[in-house]
Order: sequence, then C-alpha cells, then structure tokens
Amino acid sequence: MIIDNQGKRSFASADVNTIIALFGAPSAKLAKNMDTVNPQSVARFVMFRVPFDEILSPVIFEEIEAAKDRKTTQEYRLFPIDQHKLFEDGCEIPEDEEPEEITQKQKTKKSKASGPTIKIARYIGNKWGGKYLRAPDIYWTILEKGKGKLVKLGDIAEVRRGFTTGANEFFYLDAEKIEEWSIEKEFLKSVIISPRECDSIEVIPKLLKFRVFVCNKTKKELKFTKALEYIKWGEEQQFSQRPSCRNRLLWYSFPVKQWAKVLWPMIHNERHCVFWNANNIAVDHNLFEIYGYNDDLLWGSLACAGQIIFRELHGRANLGQGALKTEGIDIRTFVILKIESKTIIKNIKLSRNKLSQRIIEPIHEECKKADHRELDSIIFDELSLTQGERDAVYEAVINLVEARLKKADSYKKK
Repeated sequence: MIIDNQGKRSFASADVNTIIALFGAPSAKLAKNMDTVNPQSVARFVMFRVPFDEILSPVIFEEIEAAKDRKTTQEYRLFPIDQHKLFEDGCEIPEDEEPEEITQKQKTKKSKASGPTIKIARYIGNKWGGKYLRAPDIYWTILEKGKGKLVKLGDIAEVRRGFTTGANEFFYLDAEKIEEWSIEKEFLKSVIISPRECDSIEVIPKLLKFRVFVCNKTKKELKFTKALEYIKWGEEQQFSQRPSCRNRLLWYSFPVKQWAKVLWPMIHNERHCVFWNANNIAVDHNLFEIYGYNDDLLWGSLACAGQIIFRELHGRANLGQGALKTEGIDIRTFVILKIESKTIIKNIKLSRNKLSQRIIEPIHEECKKADHRELDSIIFDELSLTQGERDAVYEAVINLVEARLKKADSYKKK
C-alpha cells in the first residue's frame, strides 16, 4: 500500500515531500521464484484528503482493503491495481524480441501472471505518484478520448537539454562586463538562462540580461582581438581546467546551431511557460529544446491547460519549497495532438500571436482568461471534450498546482 496526503506532509521534519509505503514479505513460494509476480496481489494507492490525525481509524483501512475498484470519498481517493498489471505498465518489450520470444500462448498467460514479461521485458519505471495517487478522473478521460489523436511526445519529437557551459562566469556576460572587455559583437549572442527572464511567451533578445560568448576560432585566428584577451583572462582564472571545458577541442567553444523554437523550462512554480524562440536565441541547460514533428502543434499541445495536468502528475515535486522539476524522461511522456490540419495549425499561430502580446500570469489567472481558453479550445475540440469535461480540466489544473504549493508550505509556518 502506498499512502500520501494531499493537504499535509507525511513527516514534519522532511525537507522534501514524502509518502508512506507499506510492504509485506512475499510468500515462501514466490520468494523462491522471484521472476514472477503474484497475480492475486493488489497494490493500493491511497491519497488522503484530510490530515492523518483526522483519519486514523480501523474502519477506514478496512474499507480500503476491501475495495476492488477506484473510489473517491470525502476522506480519501483510492486506486487499486493488480501488481502484475502495475509491473507490465512500467515495462518496455524490445520490438525485435516480441515476435520470437512471446508466443500467442504466452501473451494469453500474461493475463494470469507476469512470468514471460519479467523474463523478456526491461522495467523502465512508471509514474506511480502521478498516475495512481494524484491523477483526477479527467486525466483518464483525456487519455480515453485521445486514443488515435494523442501520442507521446517522445514518439514524435526529440527533447534535448540546453547547453551546459561548464563555466557560466566566463561564458555569460551582462552589459557591464561587455563594456569592460569591449568584446567584438560577432562573438556575442543573446541567450536565455532562466524562465524568469521572460514575462511573455516569445523570447525577445533585447529583454534578455545576458549575452553568451560564442567563439570557435583558434587563438591564432583571433590575433589582436578583444576576444583573445578575454580568453587569456579566462585561462588565468582556470576556467579552461573545468571538466566540461577541458574536454572540448577549444575549451572556450560554444555551439553554432539552429536552436529549437519550442522551449520548455526544467523548473516550474506558479506559471505555465512554453516559450517560442523565433529569433534563434541560444538556450541554457535550465530549459529543454523540443525538436521535430511540427513546431506549432508541439507548442500548442504543450501550452494547452490540459498539459498542466500531465506536467503536475509526471513531474517531480520532490525539490521542496513547492517547485516542480521536469527532466527529459518526464517530458517525453507528455501527450501531443497528432492531427496535421492546416486549420488547427493556423488557429494555434493566431492564438500564440495574441497571447504573446501580454505577460504570462499565474496558472489560476491564466485559466480564467478568454485568450488562453481560445487556445485550449483548439485542443479540446479535437478531443471532443464536453463543457463539463473542460470545466473539470481547469478545476484539476488549479487543484493540482495549489495542492503542490500548499503542501510545501504546510510546515513553513511551524
């Protein structure tokens, strides 16, 4: 049994959010044969909605143990799932092995036990906390209605972390440092280092605080330049000996490339930011670049309010202080609309142009704004969500974000 509490931390002294896990020893038979999962075993995920001191009762836990289906009460939300199904959901079976290794007979047996899966598949993990503890009903509705229309982002696009300089003090220059060194303009490029630098969707060069030093010429080629003087100063500061720098052919080199248009932050707080990089601005490792498929559909799908549900459930709320982290492996599990319609793409562009004219508000404010709801409707219409289901999306979004922030704050006041 996995237990969490959406209103209060499980342990007051913990700096990060925690859960309670209750495990029982396997039977003697299973202990001897650890390549099988007991088909009779049920894992129960319980999210309590009130503080533990208000819910500690044998009656409640008897109800939980007896339940066989998803259940929501005033006190808790329960998601029971067979352990073999739980295991299979986190497994990946190599495509080239399936025809040879898994016969039809074995596939039939998988409904009774997971032996064949354990022997063949690779366990890659699963988002237990998000999917089974915190996921509202609308999460499952979106997945159900999105069959044939939504695909995992990782199946159609590439997610790359922005560049790691290894020596930010050298590579990133503010206006004062640029003036001090008088470095030639050809060696300076706009760079976005943090989501906090952008108030709106579009990344605008003149609003960014820093420039990045971009030089891929040899010292011989740089003779009599200010850039060479700056490089020599960097070597005096031992920047050239840092691990990320010393392994490069030119320790001070920085990639010259086409940076992605769609940018996704690693850390999230109260805003939902999906930036549009139309000016080929360089990207720091605090953000992810998303390439491939169709940039407009990628941006529209990620900027949609419904995606916040996936962000909150698939991300990592273990940083403390209420922040949410999304790594590349998490982002690849997000869902993207795969309907190549000129009308949809045109409408997404129009919506983005509108939204770019103003600042990005906190999520609870964005959900109320007509221009953002116009964008959401483009995606919701394709999923045939009813008005009630659309309302449920906004309710879930606000509740998930508020629960994350509230939970982190629950012990600050003590």
